[in-house]
Amino acid sequence: MRRLAVGLTLVFVFLAAGCGGGGSTPKEEFQKQANAICKRYDQKIAALGAPSSPADIPQFVEKGIPLIEQGVAELRALKPPQELEADYELMLDETEKAVPAARKLADAAAKNDAAAVQEALTEANTANQKSNRLATKLGLSECATN
Repeated sequence: MRRLAVGLTLVFVFLAAGCGGGGSTPKEEFQKQANAICKRYDQKIAALGAPSSPADIPQFVEKGIPLIEQGVAELRALKPPQELEADYELMLDETEKAVPAARKLADAAAKNDAAAVQEALTEANTANQKSNRLATKLGLSECATN
């Protein structure tokens, strides 16, 4: 159970950390703004705690997804420098893949389907790893933490 809780926390921290935008903020300012948003939403997700049992997962996901969506929306509003734009968009796309995975996770947990829970966690963790690599490449250390 502890492994599942840690996995869920990682999924939500990752989801909260997705980043995005348009094209004209100087690189250092863009990185500062994106990192601040990621840090703020990481803290909000952490404040949710972790589910203590599989029965707690659906409610945890229900509370976490709106935070993730808000964080991603704020990050998408940023305008990265042109040289970072493609990787930034890829990072956001990977981040957003974890939202349906989290919903699958909640459904699987509600049905007490351990195999589906593991599948959803694997799906989310794969997207998380890709997003974290891109965040690191972009200099977005707060967006790559978990």
